[in-house]
Amino acid sequence: MIPRARFAPSPTGLLHVGNARSAVLNWAYIKNKGGEFILRIDDTDLERSTKEYEIKIKENLLWLGIKWSKTFNQSDRRSIYDEKISILKKSKRIYPCFESTEELLLNRKSQLTSGKPPIYNRNSLKLTSSQISELIKKGKKPHWRFKLNDEKIEWNDLIKGNISFDSKNLSDPIIIREDGSLLYHLPSVIDDIEEDITDIIRGEDHIANTAFHIQLFKALNAIMPQFGHHPFLMDEKGKSFGKRLDSLSIQKLYEDGFENITLFNYLLSIGTSNNFSKEKDINKLVKDFNITSLSSSSPKFSIDSLKMLNREIIQLFSFSDIKQKFLDLNIDNVNENFWFFVKNNIYFFNESLDWLEIINSSDTYYSNSSDYLTLAAKLLPEEPFDETTWDSWINQIKNKTGKKGKDLFMPIRMALTGKEKGPELKYLLPLLTKKQVLQKLKNVK
Repeated sequence: MIPRARFAPSPTGLLHVGNARSAVLNWAYIKNKGGEFILRIDDTDLERSTKEYEIKIKENLLWLGIKWSKTFNQSDRRSIYDEKISILKKSKRIYPCFESTEELLLNRKSQLTSGKPPIYNRNSLKLTSSQISELIKKGKKPHWRFKLNDEKIEWNDLIKGNISFDSKNLSDPIIIREDGSLLYHLPSVIDDIEEDITDIIRGEDHIANTAFHIQLFKALNAIMPQFGHHPFLMDEKGKSFGKRLDSLSIQKLYEDGFENITLFNYLLSIGTSNNFSKEKDINKLVKDFNITSLSSSSPKFSIDSLKMLNREIIQLFSFSDIKQKFLDLNIDNVNENFWFFVKNNIYFFNESLDWLEIINSSDTYYSNSSDYLTLAAKLLPEEPFDETTWDSWINQIKNKTGKKGKDLFMPIRMALTGKEKGPELKYLLPLLTKKQVLQKLKNVK
């Protein structure tokens, strides 16, 4: 069987960093095994799901570098679900319940008061067929529960190791609401069966759900997939992410200028004992990925660490790696010398455009050291400029003025760039003509 994993976002909000981590882990894990990645859109919540969010989620995944061999929407598969529901009804693994929300809450409160676990008491299992028919005739609409077998539910989790539940401590889960809509459990398991999913990696909040799902797989005579449950990412305040935390959505990180490969490195490294990887090649990241390196504790996401990693990744880019970004912006007047000049001093690619504007601009940057700049202009060597020109020029100025340190080079840096900090000026001069330098020194001839 071909290994298959899936990512199943709900289109009820933007894809945030926490959910993106699940997608990246699933994609890297299954690609490492030579398998296929399936994208399932869990849009059974028709009131909150929107096509706009679905489109944006897909756009964000593609930007990250995640492609899928198949995608589908749960809202299009009701006939498949109904077929499996019929099987479960015939085998009496699901049963109708008629308790109101108030009655269930009252029963729960009573169990807690008497020191018992607050699980469903299965009163509806005691109803006869005629009693059920009579309740339905009176207009009572049932919700349906899945009957758990009395057994230990165990699996060897890919991330957390051996996990065990005693079904006696679990309530039979509701899988169909009174209005006929389906809760998460049934469509999820049925789709995993239909798509031959072999590996399910998801957040640790699904651990209890997995206990239910294992019995559902068995009830439908299906092959059991492997399960792995990763801990949640925490934000810098120690809180878990939410879909509406737009500042940490993938869309916002894209708009802020982060590289997609930076996110891949970060999300595959965070929560492991390894240092953050700094690979340019996504295939190398996949080849090196080992899910057993993930810790079972929740790692803390840091936007500052992500920003620093983005800088370090950019420094690895050769001009050939980055050239297309300039061409996409209709900028064809840059070369390898410019990229070498700028790449070690930027956190984001778009900052290189600021330096390109500085170089190409005819603007001059004023300084209080006008006499000093006039002298510097007179001592400017002839063209062509190369990486040795700066040292030759600044040494002449030093010998003439006796200035040292910042007093020597800062007025020139400010005149040429308007910035107190930036790339080494020895790499800037070869990108300028003598006329440009003189103009920036306010000594145009």
